[in-house]
Amino acid sequence: MLDHTSKITPAELAGFMPTAEAQIRQELRNYAVELRQLAYTVPNGVGEHDFLQLSGRMRATADHVERQRSC
Repeated sequence: MLDHTSKITPAELAGFMPTAEAQIRQELRNYAVELRQLAYTVPNGVGEHDFLQLSGRMRATADHVERQRSC
């Protein structure tokens, strides 16, 4: 385990970052799904469109990073 005095080498950081980034992208996708589900439960549909739009942008952003890397 690393403490506040430990140094992370660039090679270690390079190996860690894709894993952390993938996890963050997956969390963003999960939050987008939750937001979409929440959008359908708002009373009288107030803000539903905005929530759905935001959910779509969140999902597109998470997926966009993956598409950029695979090109």
